[in-house]
Amino acid sequence: MGEFPSGFVWGAATAAHQVEGGNWNADCWALEHARPSLFVEPSGDACDHAARYGDDIALLAGLGLNAYRFSIEWARIEPEEGAFSMAALDHYRRVIEACWTRGVQPIGTFHHFTSPRWVARQGGWADDRIIDCFARYCERTADALAHELAWACTINEINIPDTLVAQKRLRALDGPEAAERRAAAQSALGAPLESFYLFAGGAGYAERACAAHAKARDAIGAAAPHVPVGMTMSIQEDEAEDHDDAREALARYRAAVYAPYYAATAKDDFIGVQTYTRMMHFRDGRPGRPKGCVRTMMGYEYRPEALGFACRDAWAQTRKPILVTESGIATANDAERRAFIRTALDSVRDALADGVDIRGYVYWTLLDNYEWLSGYRPTFGLIGVDRVTQRRALKPSAAMLGAIARVNSLDIAEPIEEGIVGAGAAVGLG
Repeated sequence: MGEFPSGFVWGAATAAHQVEGGNWNADCWALEHARPSLFVEPSGDACDHAARYGDDIALLAGLGLNAYRFSIEWARIEPEEGAFSMAALDHYRRVIEACWTRGVQPIGTFHHFTSPRWVARQGGWADDRIIDCFARYCERTADALAHELAWACTINEINIPDTLVAQKRLRALDGPEAAERRAAAQSALGAPLESFYLFAGGAGYAERACAAHAKARDAIGAAAPHVPVGMTMSIQEDEAEDHDDAREALARYRAAVYAPYYAATAKDDFIGVQTYTRMMHFRDGRPGRPKGCVRTMMGYEYRPEALGFACRDAWAQTRKPILVTESGIATANDAERRAFIRTALDSVRDALADGVDIRGYVYWTLLDNYEWLSGYRPTFGLIGVDRVTQRRALKPSAAMLGAIARVNSLDIAEPIEEGIVGAGAAVGLG
């Protein structure tokens, strides 16, 4: 049978900078507009979700999903150091209210890659001042909002800066134009490139990030003791080539990108697991994809069952309840997305059967959105977004996941009809 536990969370996720639009005060916006840029295109209006959140949440609820994970944008809440915007806090309060009004649990993330420009100018995530700055922002935001959340995530993919370094995935900094792109980025940012979250990995980052997480967790917990608080981690299925050197390379990798962060969950209420693929580790020490594997639009190996492996690993290392806060695929083929989701959920169900404590599954992402350095080409969404009109179009995968959520089981007849199309009007319904 394909049932999931009673009370299982079924949701979809977004991040503020990727969907809200006009986030000009964020460090990422400055980097997008550098010339030449590390980013293939700027975010611009994104999905206009700052205006259309009510309709988007209504679409999510109408599908049958019962949770919405979104991020709170620090650059809007604290546009200058020590200056907090009540208007921005009120906006996110309305987002939360729109969720509860429609029977949807709001899952708030306090940092999802972007920071205010003033944070970058003082060194950002490469400077120890980030610890107290982030804690102060979380304290003020939590006092205003946290008691209304169902779950709270401090830092999204807290280990991704170290992961990107270890996987040698910062390709935008390679090649003949690398020096020019870096110089332009730093000029636009007014700070070293390493102040931006995604480029902050390396010496001292893990200690700094874990300290920031701990202070944020305590601040949120003090404001809302009833709300579970945790970090989210990027955890993939990791496999070593059958060679001692490859196994040693994998051990070094895990020590760098997992161990410090797993240890930092000791006082957390849960761990958010975010999984997309499998990484192979070869005898020459390099990580990569298996030769000949099927790849997604992001260049990842198509490996939906990696999610079950990641959940098992997180459970074995922390014994913390797991919320799958991201799992998804970038593809233009929605049949491939539907197959990916079903196989990923099969792996979750198998892990549950073996005693892994998994509380829910949140798909990445609700809307086709801005995928950071890759721009708008990769499409992860359950809902398509017309880049000119902002018109929303539900994909069959959205209907399928909603059907699974409604019955809390994989035992459904897969819908084959095209999804409903909605205008996504700018008037919020919440």
